[in-house]
Amino acid sequence: METVAVDQQSRQVPNIFFEYAQHESWTRQQLMDYQAQALRACRDYAYANSPFYQRFHQGLMDRPLQDLPVLTKSMVMEHFDDLVTDRAIHLSDVQEHMAGADSTKLFLDRYQVTGTSGSTGKIGIFLSDRTEAAIEGSTFVRVQSWGGLTLKDRVALMTALRLAPPTVLKEGQQVPLVLPATLPLDILVQRLNAWQPEVLVGHASICSALANEQRQGRLHIAPRTIFCAGDTLTSDMRQRIEEIWQTKIFNAYGTTEGNALAGECAFHRGLHLFEDYSIVEVVDENNQPLPPGATGGKVLLTVLFRRTQPLIRYELSDLVRTSANERCPCGRPFALIEAIEGRMMEVLYLPTPAGNVQRISPYIFIVVFSKLPIGGWQVVHEPDGLHILLTGAAGELRDEQVREALQQLLAEHDVLVPSIEIHRVSALRQTANGKSPMVISCVPRQAS
Repeated sequence: METVAVDQQSRQVPNIFFEYAQHESWTRQQLMDYQAQALRACRDYAYANSPFYQRFHQGLMDRPLQDLPVLTKSMVMEHFDDLVTDRAIHLSDVQEHMAGADSTKLFLDRYQVTGTSGSTGKIGIFLSDRTEAAIEGSTFVRVQSWGGLTLKDRVALMTALRLAPPTVLKEGQQVPLVLPATLPLDILVQRLNAWQPEVLVGHASICSALANEQRQGRLHIAPRTIFCAGDTLTSDMRQRIEEIWQTKIFNAYGTTEGNALAGECAFHRGLHLFEDYSIVEVVDENNQPLPPGATGGKVLLTVLFRRTQPLIRYELSDLVRTSANERCPCGRPFALIEAIEGRMMEVLYLPTPAGNVQRISPYIFIVVFSKLPIGGWQVVHEPDGLHILLTGAAGELRDEQVREALQQLLAEHDVLVPSIEIHRVSALRQTANGKSPMVISCVPRQAS
C-alpha cells in the first residue's frame, strides 16, 4: 500500500482528535444519537452527489442501514467514476497519478490516494480529501493515546498500514524510526538494536518474530509499550510477546478503507469499536447479524466521515468475534469485540467423508502450535496437501510429533486428513505488505 504525508493534515489531526476524544465521556445513548445523525449525513451526501448510490440505493434511501445492499471491493472499482462524489475524479487519471514519478503529491492538489496491497487478490484504490485524511489520522492517535504514548518516546514503526506515528501531535517531538514491514528480519534486528525503541508498533506477526529474536539473544531492546495491528494477534502470540518483554500489548483493528476501527484500552477487556468514526456490522456469510460471543463470516463497514468516496455497508473478509460484555470498566460508551480471528482468505475448506466440505478456521491450529517449542508457524495449503512452516523450532521437536498432533486435530473436525509435510524455515511467507498470515490457502474452495 502506498500513501502520502500532508502537512496540513498533520496540523488538523490534533484538533480533530480532541474533538472526538470528548465522545469517550458520553453515555451510550448520546453516542447512538450521534452515530444516527452522522449516518444520515453520510447517506444524504452520497445520494446527492454519487450517481452510483442514487442507483444502488434506489427505493431504499429511507430504509434502515441493515436493509441496504452490500458493497464489495469489486463494485467499488467497477463503478469507481460514478461512486466518487467529485465528477473531476476518474479512475484512469488516479491510476496514472499512482504510477507517476512522484505519487506522494496530492491527486488534483486535493486528494490523498491509498492503494490496497491486493492481499485478497483484488486491488482497491481509495481517496480522501484533507479533512478526511486528518480524521483518519486521528483514529490512530486515539489508539496511541490509550496506550500511553508520550511525545518524547522513541518509536519504531514497522508496518505497511497507515498507523501514523505521533508526530501529528506537536512540533519538535521525537521523530520515529519508520521501517518497511517487508525488510528481512536480520535487518530489522540490526536497526532496532541501534535505535533502542521505547515503543514498538507493527504487525502482530512481525512483533512475534522479533520476540523470538529477543529470546534467541540476537535482539536486545526493552520496549515499554507495544502496539499491534494489521494482522491476527493470537492468544499464544500475545502471551509470548508480553512475557519476553514484560509489558502489555495494545491491539488495534485497522483497515485501509476505514483506518483504525477499534482499539484496546488499559483494561484489555477487548477492543472498543470506534463507533463515532464508523459502523461495524459483524454478520454471517449471508449478511445476517450475529449474537454476542459469535464469530462472524465477514464484516460490513460503513465509514461515517467519508464523503469523497462513500463506503456504506462495504464488505470486509475479516473474521471478527463479538463480545458478550456490554461495558468495559473504563466507562467508555463504545461496544466491544473480543478478537479478530483472521480473514476469510485464511480459512481452509477440506473435504469430509460424507462428500461435503468443512470450513476450518485458522484458530483451531493454535491448539497444537501453542504447546510446541517454536517461534512461529504457518499453514500453507497446496494441491498436494498441507505444508507446515516452523521458525525457531527446538532441536528436540520431532517432525512426526507435529504431524501426528495435526492429524488428530483435523480428524476430530470430521475431515479427510490431507498429506502433511513439516518444513523448518528461517522466515514465514509474507504478503506484499509484510504480513505473515497464519494460514495461506492456494487451493480454490470448489477444488477442495
